[in-house]
Amino acid sequence: MARRLLALSLVGAALLLAGCGGEETTGLSGADTTNGKTLFAQTCASCHALADAGSLAQVGPNLDQAWAYSCRQGFEQETFYDIVLSQIDLAAPPMPPDLVEGQDAVDVAAYVASAAAKDVEGCGEGGTTTAAGTTTGSG
Repeated sequence: MARRLLALSLVGAALLLAGCGGEETTGLSGADTTNGKTLFAQTCASCHALADAGSLAQVGPNLDQAWAYSCRQGFEQETFYDIVLSQIDLAAPPMPPDLVEGQDAVDVAAYVASAAAKDVEGCGEGGTTTAAGTTTGSG
């Protein structure tokens, strides 16, 4: 009986710990792209080119070029947001891990998704296409 109680206690503790420590995030719809742009300038612009941010770095991918083809093909802003957020979460060298986390990562991903390729012909004036079929931009 004592073993069962101990095992049950350990399982319960593991479940509680698994749910703790995770920061609640808003996702794309509640992201703060102004904060994302500021964080991008502080943490990403030294490696990534992005016209909206005024960055010309060439260490990592040029984000306007990386998104342009997919944007012209009709990919939605949510798709690019998911990709950027995944790249932040699963950073591979030379990109450092944990560069931005939690809501900050959401904000950066939302900013990049709203800003990348926004001036590329065929991507809609001022931004990328959303699931609702509207265009969005960061400014």
